[in-house]
Amino acid sequence: MKNKYYLLICLLLSSILGGCDARWDQVLRVKKVQPIEKIDLQGIGAEQMLPVQFPGKSALLIASKNKGVLLLDSNGDHLVSAPGRVETLAIQSLSQGSLLVAAYDELSAEVKLYKLKGGIDRKPVLQYLGGRDEISPQSALCFYQNNDRTHLFTIGDDGLGHEYLVSPGPSTWELVEIRPLYFGEQVNACAVAPFNEKLLFSQPPIGIISMNADAEKDEERKLLMQADQLGEDFGGLWIDHSGNYLWLTADARLQGYELKNLQEGSDQTIYIDSNYYPASVGVIGKNIVVLDEEVDSLLYFEYEPLNPPEHPDLQLVDEFIPRIPASAQTQPVSSAGDAADDPAIWVNRLHPEQSLILGTDKKYGLNIYGLSGQLVQQFAVGRVNNVDISEIQHPTYSAIAAASNRSTPGIDLFAIEKSGKVEYLGLQKLNMKDPYGLCLYYMDSRLSVWVSDKEGELHQLDIHLGQDARNWQLKHVSRLPVEGQVEGCVVDAQNGQLFYGEEDRGIWKLDLHRYSAGMGKPKLVAEVNTKSLVADVEGLALYLHEDSGYLVASSQGNNSYALFSRSGTEFIGNFRVDMNRELGIDASSETDGLAVTGANLGTEFPMGLLVVQDGRNRMPSGRQNFKLVSWQKIENILNLSSATAN
Repeated sequence: MKNKYYLLICLLLSSILGGCDARWDQVLRVKKVQPIEKIDLQGIGAEQMLPVQFPGKSALLIASKNKGVLLLDSNGDHLVSAPGRVETLAIQSLSQGSLLVAAYDELSAEVKLYKLKGGIDRKPVLQYLGGRDEISPQSALCFYQNNDRTHLFTIGDDGLGHEYLVSPGPSTWELVEIRPLYFGEQVNACAVAPFNEKLLFSQPPIGIISMNADAEKDEERKLLMQADQLGEDFGGLWIDHSGNYLWLTADARLQGYELKNLQEGSDQTIYIDSNYYPASVGVIGKNIVVLDEEVDSLLYFEYEPLNPPEHPDLQLVDEFIPRIPASAQTQPVSSAGDAADDPAIWVNRLHPEQSLILGTDKKYGLNIYGLSGQLVQQFAVGRVNNVDISEIQHPTYSAIAAASNRSTPGIDLFAIEKSGKVEYLGLQKLNMKDPYGLCLYYMDSRLSVWVSDKEGELHQLDIHLGQDARNWQLKHVSRLPVEGQVEGCVVDAQNGQLFYGEEDRGIWKLDLHRYSAGMGKPKLVAEVNTKSLVADVEGLALYLHEDSGYLVASSQGNNSYALFSRSGTEFIGNFRVDMNRELGIDASSETDGLAVTGANLGTEFPMGLLVVQDGRNRMPSGRQNFKLVSWQKIENILNLSSATAN
């Protein structure tokens, strides 16, 4: 069987390289290929090579210990350079045929940015744009195009890395940190596969590893190829211009992989003479170009692709979902880890711009924020999970807020004065193991609350305030069995409807009037799928404006928000909360709770406000917080004026 396997490899190689050697060696009996051309780089100390393509012209970009960043033509002649001591670099296409270059200069201990411009009739120009100091020497750089934004991954010799947002600043280009990353030592190359947005990095002696490049997703690191499959010296990752094919160097081999089938093994392997030491590899036309750093030379090999794909797959993992930049964000919560959970909005009817956001820190208590995100009050009452607000008729208080408490299983109550001051009214215990989701409402002259037990039941309770609100009481009304875990819920008091989200099943609706009469049963109105509503279904809220409205749900599985008609039966569209580069606010992801209002809250939020919990706070990485989004932007991008609201 092994001889047949070796023969098959030999036959495949013969189609690329013109036949196999008749002499069989001890390991893999194939011909060691000689270059068709060798170009001496004359002692520039080349460390890395990247093929570049200008309109009508191909060239090679070199990281040089002696010459810095150096652009060569295919004959090895110098076209343009920038001084320094450079060992690693990366390139990214810009508009109008120019390229963005990142290079780590050891002399200045700086990641430098350049714009490289050129063409068939123009002399290339290398323009310095700006840079950022790095404490540790950098061993790998690679760009990542995320929508219309350019990101740069840097990986240091010490194993520490960073992701930066790269963009023009007032005077020079800027690298704004999105997140730190830890890779471990001995990473020597990286590249981002555009069709599935995976960051690939080579790390002897472990292997080739992949992770999600998008900072708003779980890293999901996977070992694609083990080191013992590749040999002792591997790296030199290069993805072709189609974004469909990966080449790497491995000892005295050049290996090619279709990116969609990486774990199935290479489908092209070229064995070169063992006297050469390939460090970088790339394809230009019908040649494979290799940088041999040991002898400071470029090697050219004849090459014809083996079964080239007719239609390279450039489709990204996620289909297009509209993105809306956040307008503001709150200060991070006090607790580390998964702590922020659920918000609620109090509308100041006298001074709308002084409205408040209540947000739970499920390891500490309840936070109160202004609309600019500043923290104005804090209540250390324990592990409160969900919070909701209902307006009431009272001489002192404008509204009541209730929160589920998991430290002492029960409900915490808060009163909000007309001035906006929040007062704690105490806790009432529940005969419940783990109070989880919660929604508060005022209907039929009763202040009521639905609370879910994490074990799988919904409980309906009435809240009696009494003359002294601090002496409030709870009265159990009913228990609603549910099959799965429920956290998000909301009540449309005007229409007498309860909506609740079964996390891995979908959104259910219950007619409360029929239910109280013993006739109503829940109905599944929006089922979990792979596009519009992706498990887990977490936060639920109702946007109400005059007589119309929408049901908003956190579609946690694809980091989006699903919009339905007020009845919950018609899907309107979905969107994501995106980065606001100008304000330095990152995107939101893995949202638990959300809240929305249709009230005019001033010039920033004239059509209302959506507040969402952010599971990954970036730019820079920090403790979780809440993002604020203008409803007017949602209405504009989803064209809600023509959508069904009721």
